[in-house]
Amino acid sequence: MGIYEAGPGVRKILRRGTNKAPFGRIMVQGSGPMAVLSVHTVKPDTLQSRRGADLVPELERSLGKTVTLEVTPEAHAAHKYVRVSSRKARRVMNQLRGMYVDDALAALQFVPNRAAGYILKLIRSAAANAFEGWGAEPHELKITVLHADVGPTQKRIRPRAMGRAYRILKRTAHLRVAVTAATPKAKKNQRPKGRANVTRA
Repeated sequence: MGIYEAGPGVRKILRRGTNKAPFGRIMVQGSGPMAVLSVHTVKPDTLQSRRGADLVPELERSLGKTVTLEVTPEAHAAHKYVRVSSRKARRVMNQLRGMYVDDALAALQFVPNRAAGYILKLIRSAAANAFEGWGAEPHELKITVLHADVGPTQKRIRPRAMGRAYRILKRTAHLRVAVTAATPKAKKNQRPKGRANVTRA
């Protein structure tokens, strides 16, 4: 069963059929005569209330399949032109993808990497957007998208001996994160407080 991102035609139909309600990614899943359209949005209630009756039939005519529409709560945040290499940022991001937001924030406090501070602020921003969008708490959110794209490189010159010049490359990156609603974590069994009753032989 293939999963791919919807094209501009589907996005146009959805924008018109929901009266310009905010949404992000649109993932299409399905093979054969049926397809599931997963619409990721930070305002799920707004999208459902503005959804028109002719939206699904128009999507079915466009795709030529029986369409099931699913609304997935998802919040985004982005930080562009960050003064850190995208390769070094990915080294931190690869450890966090798929984690709960509160676990990721706790782990980033102890990562000795310059990119960790930028990623920490970015995840906090996405969690705040999720709270504003549908009232989600950090322990109810999972990190689904975490990207570091290459930004423009600033070029500088360091003078060297005999009239030479060495190139200094100051890398930048564009960071993106998305958090999605997930089932809350199960609480771990905590030991009862107080002194333990120990019987000695």
